Parts: sequence; C-alpha cells; structure tokens
Amino acid sequence: MNTGFRTLWTIALSHAFHGGVSDALAFVVPPATQDALKAMRAMAREIDGRLHVLIEEDADGHALIDSTGRTLVFGLAPRSVTFVQYTGDLGLQKGQQALFANAASINAIDAQPTGVRISGSRITITPVRDERPLTLRAINAGGLPKASITLSPTDASWQWDAGGLQGEVQITEEAQPGMVLAQQRLFIAPGLTDCWGVLTLQIAADHVLHGHDFTLTLPAREDVLRYYVLVKPANQADFDSIQIQDQGAATDSRNPVTFTRRVPPFGQGHLSPDLLDPGHTRQLVLFEANAPIARQARGPHGIALQRLGEVLIGDLPQPGADRSDAQFVVHLSKP
Repeated sequence: MNTGFRTLWTIALSHAFHGGVSDALAFVVPPATQDALKAMRAMAREIDGRLHVLIEEDADGHALIDSTGRTLVFGLAPRSVTFVQYTGDLGLQKGQQALFANAASINAIDAQPTGVRISGSRITITPVRDERPLTLRAINAGGLPKASITLSPTDASWQWDAGGLQGEVQITEEAQPGMVLAQQRLFIAPGLTDCWGVLTLQIAADHVLHGHDFTLTLPAREDVLRYYVLVKPANQADFDSIQIQDQGAATDSRNPVTFTRRVPPFGQGHLSPDLLDPGHTRQLVLFEANAPIARQARGPHGIALQRLGEVLIGDLPQPGADRSDAQFVVHLSKP
C-alpha cells in the first residue's frame, strides 16, 4: 500500500518583542507524546522555529488513523536565559508555569494560560497552609477524586505517586472539615518539568481533513523609560535647555514617546541621587516616559538628547533582552 505524510498542524510562536514569528521557544516532545504520535501513525518535526505535526495517509488521501479527539502535549523551552526578562506578564502567580491550550476554541490557542506546576508522576506536594491535621485531596479538572491523605502534625508534605495520570490538570485541595483552605494546580508531564511552559492541543476532525495552523502569541514586557542625565555645573539657562525628544515616531510609524522632566528628589522606585552622584559634583535631571512602552528587539529609534537645541545623542539606549529595568544614566562631561 502506498502511503505518505501530510500536515495535521503547524505551530508557530509570535512574540511582540521580536515583532512577529520567532524561534525564541523550542518545542519539546515528551515520551508520552512520542508514544501517542506512534499510535497515530504521525510524527513531529521542528523546522525554523515552527513545529510541524504530520500524519500518515493512504494513496486516496485518507488518514490511516483517525486521531480526532486526541490531545497532544508539548513542552515550551526558551532558547535563551533572557526570555523571561523580555516576555510580558501573563498573570501567573510566583512559582507557576504557563499551560496553554485550545480550550475556548478548538482552532486557536487561548490568549491567557492557566498557571500550573509541571511535575512528574512522583510528586512532593507541600501544602500552602500550616494547619494540621490537614486533608489533601487530588481531583481532576472535572472534579473527580483521584487520591487523598490526611497530614498529621508531624507531616510536612505528601509524597504522591500519580501513576498514569499524565497530560491533564490535577487540582490538590487543602481542606479541614467543612472548608477548602487552598488549592494548587498540577500538570503531570514527565520529561517537561524543566520547561517554561506546556502546550496542550486537542485534535479536531477538520484538522485531520484539512490541516490547521496554530500561533502562540506572547506579549513583550513593558517598562517606563527613565534617563538620568548628569552634567557638570552650568548656568541655569543651559541646564534648563536639556531635553529629550522622540524624533523617530513618524519614521517608525508609531505614537511618540513623551517625557516629563524631573529634578531630585524622585521618590520610590527611582535611582537614588546619592548613588548616581556620591560627591554631589554634578547637576542631575531625570526624563521619565509618561507611559510604559513594550520592549522591542529593534527600537524605538530617534529618542534624542538635546541641549540648547543641539542634538547631543541621536539614539538613546533602549532596554533590550538582557536588562532588568529601563533606567539609564547619561553623563554629559562638556559644560
């Protein structure tokens, strides 16, 4: 019998920091997904930052295995340690990892991920609450119980062997009689515990018939630009003439970045004048953007430092992938 392969899915990442499709995340295929692909007579290949899932078909173009309704799980692993630094807030709590799915629409990846802890089958569950005795219950997303235990005053955690419960969210409840005190979400996916996030996609009949393109869209981190300008003492008119203006907005086809001029003291969250000028030998002025702007791999360009109408620096630095904030110190040595 003659067979061949055709596309079930093509999955791409679009990141606002890079201005579109990017290879910032690698797709990890865990053992359970490898087994599922084998059973489906399918394969997964990553090419140029896109994951292609291919299914085998017969000579008449029919899939050898009808995989409608199956769910496949992939890990999302940053290629750079700076990924988390330039990626925007996804609304997750501290310690949580991102779980993306096509839950709201079978044909699109949900914009908002679920916050989970990715774990293997053998899990150490440390309760959020200190009360003892404390009952821990594991239930699935549909509310069906899977396991439970009551911790005594000497028990700090629960060692749970989740066995074959892979590829789905399990909720652990911390309870005392009549009340649930806290919950944690677990996603059991051996082989993916070190990933930044996971992607779970369910196969629709139309995907099998015609193929489908998915795009995982991520925002860029937003920061308030702050430029601290240190200058040698000069006459007041010269000092007052120092300005920062966005001269590149029209060229970049974007709204201009506007700044408010401030002199010390600056308040919380700002760099200390004593730190910037310990000897108090300089005049200091801060230019603070009036609204946060999203980080970009390139730009914005044309944010210029001027004095007495003359452009001294035509392109002030911008926060890239490796900066923890968007605060810059500019020294003007010429009076």
